[in-house]
Amino acid sequence: MYTGKIRVPMLFHLANDFLNYAQVGGMTAQTWRGDANDWLNLVPIAITIWMLTGQRRLVMEQNIMRLLEK
Repeated sequence: MYTGKIRVPMLFHLANDFLNYAQVGGMTAQTWRGDANDWLNLVPIAITIWMLTGQRRLVMEQNIMRLLEK
C-alpha cells in the first residue's frame, strides 16, 4: 500500500517463503521456543505497526484512494 505497487510486497513474500522453506525440514508447526528465530518473526509485525503511523499512514491512504478510483 505504501508504494502503490504490487511488486514490492510480492518480492518480500517470495523472500519470506524462500527462507521458511529453505530451513532443514521445511515448514513445520510454529511453536514459541524463545530462540533468535522466534524473535526475528516479530520483525514484520513491528514494521507493520511502524508503517501504520504518521506520514506513512497518510501516504498509504492516498494510494488506496487512488487505486480504488481506477
